Amino acid sequence: MMSMLARYRHISFDLDGTLVHTVPEYRYAIVPKVVHELGGAIKEERAIDRFWFEASRDEVIRREFKVEPASFWHLFRILDTSEQRSRHTRAYDDAELTLRKLKAMGKITSVITGAPHWIADMEVQKLNGAPLDMHFSITDSQFNGKPDPASFHFILKKLNVSPRETLYVGNSNEDAYYARNAGADFLYLQRKEHQFNLRDYAVGTIDSLDHLFMRQWKVVSPTAL
Repeated sequence: MMSMLARYRHISFDLDGTLVHTVPEYRYAIVPKVVHELGGAIKEERAIDRFWFEASRDEVIRREFKVEPASFWHLFRILDTSEQRSRHTRAYDDAELTLRKLKAMGKITSVITGAPHWIADMEVQKLNGAPLDMHFSITDSQFNGKPDPASFHFILKKLNVSPRETLYVGNSNEDAYYARNAGADFLYLQRKEHQFNLRDYAVGTIDSLDHLFMRQWKVVSPTAL
């Protein structure tokens, strides 16, 4: 029996929360700092998690934090430097080896992330030179952020692959929407950092990137927690 991966030429990944891990304490420190300096308020940590992992971040900023998104992003980009983030970020133990195995199998590999390029470049460096055909920061492009699929289609064209040949691996609702909107399959990587409730959007779920190579992936459960 062939593995599930056999149907795909191109395996693409989200970055933070998928290939690298930023400790929760970092977002619980930096987000309130930005919000409080702008005169807003945060009632519960779940709002910070929604901002960090989900789509419609501007809506979270406006409704949950009570500040204007433009002001938030301006200050957040100043404080969220690559040096600060790097001290709180490490590659997952399964990331580098997975990318090397995929390349040995002849797969095309990419990373598509919403992180700005100075964060994305730092995080990719933590993969210790693991082979990637492309890594791309949506934030520093002309495209709208996830889940708008235009950036995904741009990458597919650059790599000369179709959506049907592509598997996108991610850890959030935002990633699931992004892949589906682009016409690619989505595989949910359960890192147990937040709730996931889009079971119908995924072809399966894995608990580790090591399980990417299994013959069958598990059916997605309604939540990740």
